[in-house]
Amino acid sequence: MQKKRDRSNVFVGFMFLGMGLGWLMGHLVAGLFIGMGLGLIAQELLGERAQRNGKSSTGGETASTQPPQPSPPPVDAVSGGPRPRTPAAVVDPETVWERIVAHQGETFHQLKGQAFTYRVEGNAVVPSTAKVRIQKSQFLKALDAMPFARVADVPKDVFAPSYVYAILMDPRIRDSNT
Repeated sequence: MQKKRDRSNVFVGFMFLGMGLGWLMGHLVAGLFIGMGLGLIAQELLGERAQRNGKSSTGGETASTQPPQPSPPPVDAVSGGPRPRTPAAVVDPETVWERIVAHQGETFHQLKGQAFTYRVEGNAVVPSTAKVRIQKSQFLKALDAMPFARVADVPKDVFAPSYVYAILMDPRIRDSNT
């Protein structure tokens, strides 16, 4: 974060320098624009130099240029092989939602052990430990990828994946469907 602040100070410094010189020469607005332009150029050059030296513009190491590797498929605990995905047609979304509604107020646990309860308000789940509303559509979207071996298996576009995982993978909710 320090490097980013240093770079933004370069921009502000050039802006004030240009403004001051413009004021002295009777062309305040022109000086301001020239200073801002030079500040932006200097800021960008400092960022590129930091990246060439193996640092990101925020001061940390640059991210790898290799594409992210796909996560391995879930492993079946019994056979040790890849766990087959349950076809979406086998899971009845309305039955799952009815179970979610029926078990509101009960204690659930996130993967790392944090206990929480939830209440259902209309078509949304409201966990006791977060100020969020998880829409029914998020649970239904996640059902297509069930079962999950870990939270990272929840689709990336599902909101609040740790809560969705904890609720959907709980035996009271998934029962024998997944």
